[in-house]
Amino acid sequence: MIVIQPHTACVNVAAFTPNGRSLASVSQDGWAKVWDPAALHTGRPLWEVDAETDEGDGAGWRLNSGLSHAQFTADGKWLITSGWGRHLRAWDAKTGKPKWEVHKPDGYGGVGTLVVSRDGTRVAFAGGYIGIPERVFVLDTKTHTVVKTLRGHDNACGALAAGPEGLASGGADKHVKFWSWDTGRCYHDLALRGVVRGLVFSPDGSRLAAAGGSAVFVWDMVAPTRGTRRGREDPAAGAAAKKGRRKPGGLRQFRGHTDQIQCLDFAPDGATIASSAHDGTVRIWDPASGAELRAFAPQVGKLHHVAFAPDGLTLAFTSERGHLGVLDLDG
Repeated sequence: MIVIQPHTACVNVAAFTPNGRSLASVSQDGWAKVWDPAALHTGRPLWEVDAETDEGDGAGWRLNSGLSHAQFTADGKWLITSGWGRHLRAWDAKTGKPKWEVHKPDGYGGVGTLVVSRDGTRVAFAGGYIGIPERVFVLDTKTHTVVKTLRGHDNACGALAAGPEGLASGGADKHVKFWSWDTGRCYHDLALRGVVRGLVFSPDGSRLAAAGGSAVFVWDMVAPTRGTRRGREDPAAGAAAKKGRRKPGGLRQFRGHTDQIQCLDFAPDGATIASSAHDGTVRIWDPASGAELRAFAPQVGKLHHVAFAPDGLTLAFTSERGHLGVLDLDG
């Protein structure tokens, strides 16, 4: 295990490039940093940008607050970041030079989360304020314009996941909604007992995992026959059934964490799930049985984000105290 403390505030996300050769960290301190995972122990990033003070390799933009999320595009060329200053930005993954900037269309809260579609053509982003209905916005990555606005959440939205058939969103209204990338229609809606803080599809789309409180929820995505929404038949969901879109079924609930889970990630082969929580542990689960396979306690306080490397042998994690770490799962 290698752990460094390159940030002065919570590290909200750790994200690998598709080839696994670079690892990004973005923090509430306003810095985005990209690392060579094999040289993380040196504490020297490949590039970094302080967007709050316009200092660094990608200088030129100013944020009003910290960075909230980040993901590399499927081709590995761009790092897309979001922030509480209501922005979405793209940076050259090799140099840190800025490419484009888009602002959240409404004036309600910052951008708390984003996800890139699997084909790389769209980016969904959302956030908002607690207690105010939130919309999910879909951006075209070629034109850098918002092409769809998805309405339906009654509260802030802090979790997004891209599947092979659509988009899932969840948040403070305790609902997980399933949307069509093409039409923007909600074709299924799940009600949970707690705030949804993490969502992730398995690589093949056969499962969806959600973090709610201190539990991990896993559904098998099965071919639907009839759609319902909040106890009523949903025409949009029924249309999805006719098109063969899968809906969640066969719920399993995993328990082991003793405090709030912040993030989940499937291994590239879909055989395991990693979770990180405020109890200071990373746990590895069998998604089929719910068995806890391994647990790690890095001793860096509350953990925030977790991400598998593309080879499935390395796991990155972050803390609320500014730590970034990597675990060798093959060791």
